[in-house]
Amino acid sequence: MDNNGGYIYILTNPSFPKYVKIGYAHNVQERLKTFNNSVCVPFAFRLYATYKVSKSLTDKKVHELIDGLNPNLRSVENINGKERKREFFAMTKEQAFGILKSIAEINDLEKNLTLYEPTNEEIEDEYEAAEIEKKAIDFDSFFINKNEMMIKLYKQLFQKFQLIHNDVYEELTPNYIAIRNERGKNICEVHLNTKSKIYLYTRIPKNPDLQIGEKVPDTYLWSLNYKIYFSTEEELDKVVMVLSDVYEQIKK
Repeated sequence: MDNNGGYIYILTNPSFPKYVKIGYAHNVQERLKTFNNSVCVPFAFRLYATYKVSKSLTDKKVHELIDGLNPNLRSVENINGKERKREFFAMTKEQAFGILKSIAEINDLEKNLTLYEPTNEEIEDEYEAAEIEKKAIDFDSFFINKNEMMIKLYKQLFQKFQLIHNDVYEELTPNYIAIRNERGKNICEVHLNTKSKIYLYTRIPKNPDLQIGEKVPDTYLWSLNYKIYFSTEEELDKVVMVLSDVYEQIKK
């Protein structure tokens, strides 16, 4: 293979059991490392399969191929009136591998197709994720081992925000609290995994004065592409203003 070649890859993640991530990279291990640098995905991405190609591609080319087979498989979200398509596809890993296998067979290049055996750690992650999915979640359980001051701070935040927008609600997951609007759209994810700060993943505020955080790398391809953190009551009003800005962005 020449220096312009690379790999079409299939990634799985126990955090998203109904989706696979399909893309292209010159260096798959580096791409995998980038994805797994995030602290807001509870389980790591796993390399499930690759297909070695001799010419450089773009993710767009790979995605166009799958969209041509079934355009309803792609995860798509409308943000600020703009359609944003992602690398996630609603199919099993076996179905995704079947697509790569068909491409390899058509080109008589089955030798370029690699299916990776999961490590013991990856198998344990899948088991743990499945067990978590079965368990009923309640706030009392979620707040166990969380810092009491951070719990109090979060409750104050939600109360202040709900006073302004009374249609918002909380949805609990095993790893974070999602604050959503009445249409079920994510306004933010609240992470209480540290003892000294609350992390919020949200969208970039339109108002420059409210851009008090940092942008999540584009390679993550998330709609909640902005991270802010706070640790004191004095910061609450500013954070509420940030969330109100985002609320207005996604209310349509």
